[in-house]
Amino acid sequence: MPIHSEARPNHKSPVFQARNACFLPTRYVCLVVQIRDQAGLCAGDAVSVSKTMETAVLVSTNTLSGDYVYTFDIDFNITMDNIGSISITIKEYIDLLPPGFSYVSTSPNGDITEIPHNLHHENQVDRQRVTWKFNPDIELSTGESQSLIFTTTASLTRGDYWSDLLVDFAGGTFSKDRYSWPTALILVRDVYTVTATDNQGNEQVIAAEVWLGDENGSIATWALP
Repeated sequence: MPIHSEARPNHKSPVFQARNACFLPTRYVCLVVQIRDQAGLCAGDAVSVSKTMETAVLVSTNTLSGDYVYTFDIDFNITMDNIGSISITIKEYIDLLPPGFSYVSTSPNGDITEIPHNLHHENQVDRQRVTWKFNPDIELSTGESQSLIFTTTASLTRGDYWSDLLVDFAGGTFSKDRYSWPTALILVRDVYTVTATDNQGNEQVIAAEVWLGDENGSIATWALP
């Protein structure tokens, strides 16, 4: 029987077994390692799911409050890969966005272009829940991949922001239909003007900026007014 595992930066990787196969929840990059005589797909039901930040645009900055408040337009990409040897059926995505985020629109550039079935604000955690119910269910053949790209708007202060993505599989694909995990980390950092001198005596000046990144480092920076 093949053995699969997932590698993620700075994170111990779980493998979920179901029907002699494996379900691999991924945060950013999924590295599938297979141990057997021949390479190939997992036997039975097996999927790899990732949610990543596609693009980010700084719309405005509020510098009047104690902590600067940044408004961003941020695109996310949810991708499902069938790495098993049989077809699977996707019934529903439920995405609990980080605090301060709101769904705006679904991009026509993904494989899945449906708008959400429901938008609901979870008051206890102050987060928006976005639910896609696929009608008909989405059939994913072995080796096939499907992506869903959508835009959010976010008003954020410096900090770390996670999503919680749940997937509902139809037709008894797995013994438990829904799986949840934190994913799509977004880092927001204030960087203030600093003057430093290097080993050669040269002064280096860093102006006030906001940095946006993920667990792999900075993705984009903007100068602050």
